[in-house]
Formats: sequence, C-alpha cells, structure tokens
Amino acid sequence: MKRILLFTTLFASLAAPAWAFDGGIQGQVLNAQGGPVPGATITVTAKDQEPLAKVVTSEDGSYAISNLEPGVYTLKVSSANTQQVLQMDVVVDSETVSTRADFRFTADAAQELAGLEERNPNIFIYRIDLNDLRNLLTLFRGPNPTYIPAFLAEDNYFGAEYGAPLLSFQPLRPRPLLRDWRASVSATHQNSALNARNFFNVGPLLASRITSYNLRAGGPISSKASLLLDFGQIFNSGMVNGNVQTPLVSERTPRAADAQTNAIISNLLKAYPAQLPNLPAVSLRQLNTNAPRSIVTADGLARLDVKPDEKTSIAGFYSVNQYSEDPFQLVIGQNPQTDLRNQSAYIELNRVFSPQSLGQFGFHFDRIRASLLPTHEFNDLLAPLGFTTVPEINTQELAEIGPGIQFPRMRAENRFKVFSNLSRTIGRHALKFGWSTTRAQVNDLQSNNNRGALNFNPDFGRTAMENFLLGTPDLFTITIGNLYRGFRDWEHTAFVEDDFRFSPTFSVNMGMRYEAETSPTEVNHLTDPKMPAQHTLGPRFGFAWNPGRGRLTVRSGYGISHSSIFPVTYQTTRFNPPSVQVLEINTPSLVDALALAEAAPAMKPIPRAQQNLYLLSPDLVTPYSHMYSLSLEWALPSETLMRLAYMGSRSFHLLTQAVYNRPVVVPGIPTTVATINLRRPDQRYGAINVVESNSIGYYDAAQASVEKRLTHGLTFRAAYTFGKAIDLGGDFTNTASGVEVPPETGTPTCEHCNHFSDQKGFALFDTPQTFTMSYVYRLPFFAGSMRWPAAVLKEWQISGTTLFQSGVTFHFHTGSDAPGYGNVDGNTADRPNILNPSLLGKSFDNPDTAGALLGANTCRPPGTDGLPYLHCRNFDNNIPPGGRGNLGWNTFRKDGTANWNVAFGRSFRVAGGDRSLDYRTEFINFFNTPQFDKPGTQLAVATFGKITNTVNKGRQVQFTLKLNF
Repeated sequence: MKRILLFTTLFASLAAPAWAFDGGIQGQVLNAQGGPVPGATITVTAKDQEPLAKVVTSEDGSYAISNLEPGVYTLKVSSANTQQVLQMDVVVDSETVSTRADFRFTADAAQELAGLEERNPNIFIYRIDLNDLRNLLTLFRGPNPTYIPAFLAEDNYFGAEYGAPLLSFQPLRPRPLLRDWRASVSATHQNSALNARNFFNVGPLLASRITSYNLRAGGPISSKASLLLDFGQIFNSGMVNGNVQTPLVSERTPRAADAQTNAIISNLLKAYPAQLPNLPAVSLRQLNTNAPRSIVTADGLARLDVKPDEKTSIAGFYSVNQYSEDPFQLVIGQNPQTDLRNQSAYIELNRVFSPQSLGQFGFHFDRIRASLLPTHEFNDLLAPLGFTTVPEINTQELAEIGPGIQFPRMRAENRFKVFSNLSRTIGRHALKFGWSTTRAQVNDLQSNNNRGALNFNPDFGRTAMENFLLGTPDLFTITIGNLYRGFRDWEHTAFVEDDFRFSPTFSVNMGMRYEAETSPTEVNHLTDPKMPAQHTLGPRFGFAWNPGRGRLTVRSGYGISHSSIFPVTYQTTRFNPPSVQVLEINTPSLVDALALAEAAPAMKPIPRAQQNLYLLSPDLVTPYSHMYSLSLEWALPSETLMRLAYMGSRSFHLLTQAVYNRPVVVPGIPTTVATINLRRPDQRYGAINVVESNSIGYYDAAQASVEKRLTHGLTFRAAYTFGKAIDLGGDFTNTASGVEVPPETGTPTCEHCNHFSDQKGFALFDTPQTFTMSYVYRLPFFAGSMRWPAAVLKEWQISGTTLFQSGVTFHFHTGSDAPGYGNVDGNTADRPNILNPSLLGKSFDNPDTAGALLGANTCRPPGTDGLPYLHCRNFDNNIPPGGRGNLGWNTFRKDGTANWNVAFGRSFRVAGGDRSLDYRTEFINFFNTPQFDKPGTQLAVATFGKITNTVNKGRQVQFTLKLNF
C-alpha cells in the first residue's frame, strides 16, 4: 500500500496548467452492419456537466461539432432504431485539426447467431471452470490473437493477448434516459433439412432443429427513470450424429472363467449400441451413429436507470441465464445431465463532484449454480446384478463408459464485490484511482473417483480389449469419504493511473495495480489447503505519439497482469487424509472392485492404508504475465486505417501438476504393474500429486490489419497474424486440477526428468498463422428506384466472417504403463521414441493419408519379432523403467481452420409508424469444409494414427426475422 501512495503522490505532483487551443470533433455513426445511421443524436458534455451541444447525424451518418475549447469531452450517441447508447471520452487538443470520433452500434442479442453451434456437438463440453475455453483453444480453433493498445491499471489483462482475458472486470456504463418506448420481437430457426452432413456421417442427416426467440423493450417510466427489459430462449433438440469405438461382433461375448465376472462384463457391454461398427475403412471398431439430445437455454435481463438530478445517475441491473441439457448418449452414460444457472445483480452510483471530478461506487453480486450428474440409464447399468454404483470404465480400445471420473459434480458459487473509482482532471493530467473488495463463497462437490474407476490397458501379454472381455483390469482407483466442501476467501484490488499529455501530439499513460488474495478456509474445518496469501503489484506504462500531426500514430504499451489460484485448483486438497482417502489398487479382482465401489459411500477411511496425497507446493505463487505491444497506425484515404503491430508476453509461474513418490526399480521385486505400490520409496503413500507454479509461457506475434470504414456501401476489417506460443507444459488456462479437458496438465513423463527438456515445446494452442476478415457490403442494385421490383430487391446487404488458421499441436503417448509399453511408474503420461525424425513438425490433416504416413497399422505388441517392447515403423516403446522416450512435447499439428460464414439480409419499412422488419439468412461453414480432429494418439490402441472425427459441423442454414416498433 505504501507503494501505491508513493505513485499517487508522484502523479499528482506532475500537474500543470492545460494548454489552450480551439478545436472540434467530427466523425460518423454506423449500425452493426456498417451502414450509416442518419438522425442519431449526439450530446456533448464537458466532463459530465451540462450539455454543451447536440447535433444530429446526416444521411451518411456523419456529424461535426466545432468551436470547442481544449479539454476532455464526453460524447453520447442514441438512436431511435436501437436501445443502445454509445459513449466515448474525446480529448480536443489541436488548434487546426478536428479530432475524429467514430461510433458503431453492435448487434442486438437477437441479431447475433442465436443458438449457433459451430463446434461438432458430438464433442461434449464440460461447461464449468476453464474447460469450455480450453476446448475452444486446443480442440476447435485456437486463440484469437488480440492487439492491446494500452494496458490500463484499472483492468486485468491476463490472457487478453489470446483473446481470452480471464479476470477482466467492467462496471456498468452510465446511459442517458430513454425518451420513448421502443421494442422488438425476433425469432430464429435452423432445421437439419437444410443442413449438410458431417464428413463421417453414414446415411441421411437425421432430424434436428434449433429455434429461438427474443423479446426486448425499453422506455421511460418517469421523467427521471427508464427501464430496459430483454428475454429470450433457445430450444435445441433432435438427433446428434457422432463417432464412437464399439465392440466387433466377435467381441460381444464375455470370456471370463468366473460366472459373476461374465455377468458384469455382459451388462457393461450393453452400454454400447447394438449396431455394429460401420466405418472399418476409418478404424476397425468405428461406428457412426445417432442419439437424441435436448438443450433449453433461457436468458433474461432488466436494467433500471435513474437520474435524480443532473449530477447523479443510478443504474440497477439483473440478469439470469439457465442452461439445461439432456445429453446425447452414443454410449450409455458418456455425458452428464447438465443444469447450470447464472445470476447477476448490480447497482452502481455515478456522481459528478465538479467539472474535473467524477466518482463511481458499485456493488455486484454474481451467483453460479451447477449440477452435472450421471444419467439414469448409466446408474441402472448394473442394477440387474444388485449394484447401484457404476464405476468409470476405461477400456482404451473402446469408447469410455461413463461421463468422467469427476462426476457427479455440484457447485454453488457466490461472489460479492464492492468497488469505487474516482476520476480527476488536473491540468494536463487525467488521474484515476480505484479499489475493490470481493468475498468469494464456493460450496462444491468435486467427486473425483468416488464411483471408482477401472482401467483395462494392454498388459499381461494381452490387448486392452482382451483384458476387458476377461474382466482383468490393471488398475482400480476409489475415493472414500465426504467430498463436499465450502471454501471462503477474500480478494482485494487497488489501482492508480495517470494519462499525461506532454503536448498535443504526445501522451503517456502510467499506472500501478495491486491485487491480493487471502488464504482460503473451509467452513467446516474439514480441509486446510495450506495455500499462502498472495500479494502482487503490476506496473503499467504506455505512450501515443502523432509525429508532425500527420496521419501516422505510434503506440506502445507494457504491463504486468496476474492470474488467480482458482478454486478448482486448491480444492484438490479435499482428497487428503484423515477425512478422505484415495486408494489405487493394481491388478484388482473385478468383482471385489465393484463391491468396494458399492460400499464406499458408507465407509470411513481405512487406517494405515497406502493412499494418494494431493498437495499445493509451499512455493506456489500466482501466475503472471509481462505483456507488451508496439504499433504503427496510418490513416489512409478512403476512410481506411492500417496498423502494423508487434505484441507478446512472457508468462511465469504457470500451473502444472507434478507426481512424486513414483515407483522405482527394487532388486528382488518384479518391475510390473502389479508391484507398483510395493516399489514406491515412501511406503506410507501412493502417488503424491503436487500443484506447482513452475511453467513458463512465451508468446510473440506480428499482426498486420486493415480496417475500412463505410464508403460506397462497403466496410471491412482484415488481419493477418504470424506468431509463436511456447511453454513448459502448462499454459495460462491450466488449473492443475487433474480433471481438465484436454487433460494435458504439464505432468512430467518421469519423476527425475529434466523439466525443460521433457516439457518445453509448442503450447497446446499454438497457431503460427491466422487470417481473419469481416465485411459488410450493401449491394448497389436498383439504388434510387421506387418501382416495386426495386423496392424489394434494393438495399440488400451481404456480410460475413472468414477465418484461416493453422492447426494446433499434439503429441503421442505410449498407450499403457505396463512393461513393454511404458516406464512402469504408475503414471500414464509416457511418450514413445520417434524413429523417423522427418515426421516432426508435420501436420496430419487428411484421414485418407494420416494413418499411412504415421505407420498406423505397423505396430506390433511386445514379444513379437524378438523385441520385448511395442514397436512400429516410426515409433517404439523401448523405455527403461522410470525413464522416458525421446519424443518431445507437442511436436505435430492437426488440421487447421478454413471457415466462411456468410449472411444476407435487409431491413424493410413497415407502414403504420416508425416500424421496420429485419430479415436475415445465415450460412455457417458456407463451403461445408470439414475440420478434422487430431489422429489417435495412443500407440497401443487400434485407433493410433487414424483420424476418426471432425471438430466442426457441416454447413448450417438459419433464418431470422425481427420486428422493430
């Protein structure tokens, strides 16, 4: 805090009288499609005082305000065609050149791609914590490289360079009172009858549909208050097409000698569709099939704005989002029943104390409730045999039976935030101070392995499929004890910043941000995370320079932004003794394992049992990033802006999960999976899992962009980015919780491996090249004609987005920890040896050629060809116990993105007042280009090297109608 006071004193001491020049402001107001907005009202005030002027935009949306004294002005833009109000602070400091300020309304909620699902729905998204973001970055597309012109102390930018700021906070913006009531009704429909099939779809595309509607209204409720209401729902139902690995006809009968074991395997086999594999050319056991799914989403919000006097404004806001999914089950139980409910209630007060001072005070409440439960069909899978608990079943060769080891999962999270900001203008200084305090309450059931998890891997001289049919798992993991916890902690922030204008052409921004997190506590004293309190400082600096008052502007910025230790990270400590026990049993009896899973909910931890530990490193610190940017911007003729930018970050203390107390070679004890626990150095414990903050992330990129404002009916923006992202196994989305999707958490291949040589490589989301383009073009046909054909055919607009992006990275795994496959250390993160280095760095993006290039069908199990380890043409698993293969981290790439989304639409005037009808047709994945998933990554599995899925859908068509009145 002393440092913050020092910076405050330093900035205030720089105050000097303002320079005086005459000047003005001019610009253009555009709609969401880039078209002009005539008749929009622009109100000009000097630092939130009495309005100085009001102007109305002309037919081309342009405006001009002249004869303004030097200083900072607030411009507010409103239009009868939308409920939105735009606001911008503009500095007038030139005596001859007008300052330019352009505005653009964004699309209303109903005009966005309502209900749109570009990702393939057969990839289930686990929608809490950071899993949805990780899915987007590492499976679907990759990051959205984002240039940040200035790092202001008032906000947190951690992750923003990838287009995914994790902790950004934006208060409500004041808005003028609405003068008239306006409303809109819209509806959107998509039907599979007009959509294209997915690449692997066998047979016709079965029926599915997405229908949504939105109601929106706003207007005055008194002379000093206005109200905005918005509500909408999305109904997504029908069949989902997907690909799963299912048993062959010869693999549908159990082979165990024991009748009870056979009965268990027989019931588990019923989880798979009766339909036999139908895509043997893709993979031996591949089945393309369909299953029903239903999703209902509801969104509502209300905003109340009150202005009791000219200097005070009050805003109240409430929103609710409800998401309910009855999941598809190509294999019974593969996805959880999902119910999510998010609520927010905000109230904020803005007060103008003087022409130079503005204060803001607010209270925010956010609540998240999540329930993710195994389906009833899954829970009843073993009911005929008297078992009410069904473990997670991982058979390697087949699709997993069960939704995941972390389910059931329930959470109720409350966040109470109080904050205040003060802005003060003193001469050439624009100072801003602020603070916030947040109370976080997380009540959570994270039930890792409380149903038990059975792994059937290649071992005992047999394949994983043979072991499954024989009922011989090589590992059973079970958690015993009460897993429900309630954690509490405090979060505090404070900042100070100064925008200082040295001259009309050169300005500097300086700031400092302080953040703190207290040590979390558990309300019932069941768990002590032993997480130290975190205190961080983040300096910020930047400048903008307009040399010679010409068309060139140079900008640069630097700042340090910190992440957080998220609840899902420190909550892993709940799995520790004495109240909870995690047991790993190697080569168990299947019958005994199910009996233990059945009894576990009523059991207490077993005294002196060898159990796993889940710890936070005593050196754990908050991840942070040094972020920087530099750009050259040219204002070109024809309303065009070109920017060349360099941006990047160096991120330190990113989270990873290490595993200690791994088994070693012990003379006299066979080095097998069955002896893993006998060979651990500390016989009191099994695996000791430790969350550490030892990864480093490197990101650098160059970006060239062109943005053209509306002229001749055309507006567009295009950007090309060339960059590289490297890390040491953990990236900015890692929580090291052990249940992340994708599960790559930076766990070292072996306990004593050199971290740098083992883990350093491309980030999971590294995409060297990205090209994006968005555009709107008003077709020029029949312009000016009033005859009836022209009245229907004129003023149509075509708009769209285009994305070309390199594929993200991946690597291969051995597929088993057993002798001849892995290093037999109880961890499955083993990577093989590569025998053909010419494959390194290649992209495998074609299902017709990937398998042949990788040697997918050349793998031979241990004991063949006189070799005691699995060997393929390009890889082998000749790994010493406790050692590692020579294959690096993320050394290959999957298919990239080549996607076009196109829309056609126009607005029709409706008789009977100020009414209009908007029509829009949207084509998603217009050219029906498949984006393939990565090949199978497990050498010991039949799908190795084969591309068996796509991550996007086929072309979709949807229609939207919106009535404005």
